[in-house]
Parts: sequence; structure tokens; C-alpha cells
Amino acid sequence: MTALELAEQICETIHNLPEEQLSEVLRFVQALEEAGELDAMDEDVAPLYRIHTAAVKTGISDLAHQHDHYLYGIEKRDA
Repeated sequence: MTALELAEQICETIHNLPEEQLSEVLRFVQALEEAGELDAMDEDVAPLYRIHTAAVKTGISDLAHQHDHYLYGIEKRDA
């Protein structure tokens, strides 16, 4: 698949998304762009030190504490 075909497929997929998911796509693309900029600046830094650049903001404030609930659907634990 050429880069142009891939770009067209990405655009078509985005056009078919529900409107409420578009802001999530934008945040993801911006994070990818930012990570690329950081990679260019910090080529000598070990990748583990840049792991935070792959983070995605979910808007879920208790994700770390309640990860089993979100991953497996079990009941939430007490805080």
C-alpha cells in the first residue's frame, strides 16, 4: 500500500466516525506529532525515558486504580 493510499484510507475511516470520536482522533494525531518532534530532539535518550509520549488521555480519572474494571468489566473496587 502506498502512502497516498494509506492516507486516503485514514481519511475515509475518519469521515465514517461518529462526531463524538473526532476529538479523540485529533488528540491522538497531535500526540503522534508531538512524539515525533520529541524523537527528533532527543535521539540520544533511551526510549524508556520517552514512554510518556505514547500516553493517551482517556478522561478517566480513576483508570490506574480501577484498571480491572475497565479492562475486564469486574466491579469497581472501593477507593
